[in-house]
Amino acid sequence: MSKRFQNIFSESTYFVFSFYFSRGLRIAFAMVTPILVSMFFNQLSIGILTSSGALVAGIGDNPGTIKIKFYTQSVAAIFYFLVVFISQLLLPYTIAFGLWATFCGFFFSMFFIYGSRAVSVGTSALLCLVYACGFENPSLGVNTLFFMLGVIYYGIVSLGLWRIQPFRVAEQKISENIKYLSEYTGLMKSYYLEKAAPNPPKKNKFEDIQSRLFDKQEKIHSSQEDIRENLFKLRINAKSFSAKGRRMALIFSALIDLYEHLISLNLHDPKLISSLENSNLKTDFCSQLDNMQDILNGISWSINLHKKVTVLIDSSILSNLKNQIIYFENTNIPSGIDLHVLKHIRLIFKTFYRQVKIIKSLVNGEFEKDKSAYEDLDLKKFTQKYNYSFSSFKANLNLRSNIFKYALRMSFSILLAYIACALLQINYFCWVFLTIILILKPVYGNTKNFAIDRLKGTLTGGIITLLVLLITQNPYIITLVITISIIGAYSFIPINYKVGVAFVTIFVILLLFLDHHNGNNWTNIYHRIGGTTIAIIIAFIISFSFLPTWEFKVLPMLIGKLLKYNLKYFQKISNNLLNEHKFSDTEIKLSRKDVLLGTSNLSSAFQRVISEPKLSKNYKSDIYNLITLINLLSTRISSLRTYSSQVIDVSGDDKIIIKNIEDILYNCIAVISQNSNVIITDLSLKENDFSNYNESLFSYQLKEIHSLILQIYNYIIKLQEFEEWKISNKYIS
Repeated sequence: MSKRFQNIFSESTYFVFSFYFSRGLRIAFAMVTPILVSMFFNQLSIGILTSSGALVAGIGDNPGTIKIKFYTQSVAAIFYFLVVFISQLLLPYTIAFGLWATFCGFFFSMFFIYGSRAVSVGTSALLCLVYACGFENPSLGVNTLFFMLGVIYYGIVSLGLWRIQPFRVAEQKISENIKYLSEYTGLMKSYYLEKAAPNPPKKNKFEDIQSRLFDKQEKIHSSQEDIRENLFKLRINAKSFSAKGRRMALIFSALIDLYEHLISLNLHDPKLISSLENSNLKTDFCSQLDNMQDILNGISWSINLHKKVTVLIDSSILSNLKNQIIYFENTNIPSGIDLHVLKHIRLIFKTFYRQVKIIKSLVNGEFEKDKSAYEDLDLKKFTQKYNYSFSSFKANLNLRSNIFKYALRMSFSILLAYIACALLQINYFCWVFLTIILILKPVYGNTKNFAIDRLKGTLTGGIITLLVLLITQNPYIITLVITISIIGAYSFIPINYKVGVAFVTIFVILLLFLDHHNGNNWTNIYHRIGGTTIAIIIAFIISFSFLPTWEFKVLPMLIGKLLKYNLKYFQKISNNLLNEHKFSDTEIKLSRKDVLLGTSNLSSAFQRVISEPKLSKNYKSDIYNLITLINLLSTRISSLRTYSSQVIDVSGDDKIIIKNIEDILYNCIAVISQNSNVIITDLSLKENDFSNYNESLFSYQLKEIHSLILQIYNYIIKLQEFEEWKISNKYIS
């Protein structure tokens, strides 16, 4: 029990220093300050107006350099002003306002084509429409003025805090990324134990672990993109990059290398499980994963709390694994043991310890050796370039664009909700509208998940709010609860939507209680829950029936892209082994980045496909097997890069198999893309052709890659017969 309490305390402390909590605090401070000032002057309605503007600006705010933040917030403020002002003008005119709300739903939903930063601004602009529906003050000028004062006030707070600690967000994100890696390592152990269990693993439990691994991969890659966008752009734009910023850039570069080594363990490989079981190294393997998880946790904690890394990094615990390998080399290798697998595991563990030592010394400000290995990167190539031109908007105004279809669904849902509320004389349209814009997503799977979580969070929040109001109605205590709820809401929404929504429900209803001077609490709770329920029903119906976007249709395209990324990555690594003219470290790492992001996109898409109806179990099963094999292929290629740092004598047989690997990958891509111009080459080179193959560890990996891509090719051929795959290919073409 004490250990559990210690873990809860540790996680809570970590959360308090995290990016999400600091974001929640920032928004809460910008929201609560106007309320407290207005309460002092007995002008609470004015304070709530200003607070609403600060909230909208806070939701539309994203991490970035001060130049990007200022530009984004300035453009966003113009949108907020126009929406609030025009909405109030049209509100008395039922038809005109309905058409205006429909247009806003379409226009701001199209912002998905511009990336996450624009999406946040678009969502906030739609929230302005919601707030405009509920303004109590009849004066258009007063409402707009104080609402926009809140927007400006938040901007001053946000930019001011950035100036004080420009690298804090990147630091928190790096800490978060290492924490995700630690959790991923723990899941790897669970996955291995479940797969290596003497009895067949329970399907539900095994699928749950696999799902959590995919989810964690997506979070790791998303976190890495956030760091690139913040840290690298900060470094590019800075005239003089501080020592702290330089050190953090080095930490992140080393961290990406560490992640590549970590995923190279190849836990999907049945030979790994068999070799560990038969060599009695299963316990040692699990102990190594536990030790790795503890080390990563310690580093993450130290970075987050501005402390030196004190965790012990002792690679001597690998000695037993080394001794066992030497023993097997000097004796007859028992059945079921692949010595190359054991050597590979030891190499990955050894590389991991070397990498975390580098990261530890960087955090502690002690690292000097081989610094150029992480500094000689062209950082501009690792950051995204966003095109905010109207031409991109215009190019997506057709039914071939999923974003266009999503925008039509959004606008139609808003119009349908508005008509239904008008006909049924429902006076809480703003609640319905709010829920629709927050839960309706471009794909069905996301809409379903957000809808369920929002309903659960709203019910929970409503019950808690009622209990609070039954206990006390003291305005100062209520204000304290509102403050805590605001912090909780905007700290948890990005990481646990259900909990975040519960906090939002609490503070919104309590704000209404204060603003309406002890109004009917039951009515407010009823409106919140009723509006949420109506919106969820509308969102589900529209998402399922009106120009639906099914994620399974993009799976072949994502699979083809990931295979292309793997092919390019493999070609660059093999080129550096075979030729004098070598690709730079920047080019290699850019290809690796594409592979990692492609893996994340495919894994997250498959997670959403699972929840889609009308897909056969066999199709889902084969797609799952194919994705697993491609993940394993990516880790095998990453392993080659690990070996490429060593002196390797590439034999003639190695060159033949490298060429054959490239040919088969070309064939896989050609079959998926249905490219008739690509000639399907002979795939007759089989595993028995390598019976006399002199296998170094490098050559062994080449052979495994060859075996893998043959399996991938066969699965792709098999999938051609499924109706779902045929529909997807028609959709892509």
